[in-house]
Amino acid sequence: MKARDAIKYLAQMKIKKQGAILLSLLALSGCARAEGSSLSEQNLIQQETVDTQTQGDDQVVEEDEPPIEFIPADVDPDSVEPIINYIDALNIALTGDLFALRASANPGCGCLEIADRLAEIFPTQTLIGGRYQLKQIQLINDAGITKEFKVLVHRSDIQKIDKQSRRSVVWSQSEISTIFIIKYQSDEVGGGWKLSDTR
Repeated sequence: MKARDAIKYLAQMKIKKQGAILLSLLALSGCARAEGSSLSEQNLIQQETVDTQTQGDDQVVEEDEPPIEFIPADVDPDSVEPIINYIDALNIALTGDLFALRASANPGCGCLEIADRLAEIFPTQTLIGGRYQLKQIQLINDAGITKEFKVLVHRSDIQKIDKQSRRSVVWSQSEISTIFIIKYQSDEVGGGWKLSDTR
């Protein structure tokens, strides 16, 4: 009799334990929904459908900005690389790191004046946002080891905030057209194409 009572007792305890676990799970899922979670099997199916649709080969992805009219067909791509590197370095410089910008051109290049202006700004002000994007490169003069390109760059809005007063000024977006002079350097000076000057 005592063994039968013990088995009966253990069976009741097992049912109570499973019931407690089930109630706990229901309570936790109710809390999660109350906190804003809406994850359900229906949502998972819808999400998978959306993911599949967005990854289709035929789908056209819209970009924020128009496509770049890039390298002219008759130009050595290596000669355009210093311009691309300079624009990339400008974007890095907006974060306060001026090393890449200063290294992107020959010393004395007019294009490096912006590095000096940014160096004056950063101790007292912060720049937020802003991006330089190459829009067009056009070869206007090819003299063998010296090439001149007319370059169009779009700069988005940049917010400049004073670190003390917290006042902000927005530098409105602009289209910047510049002539970049690229020269081929001898191996003694490092070799390859280098941004020499702007006008």
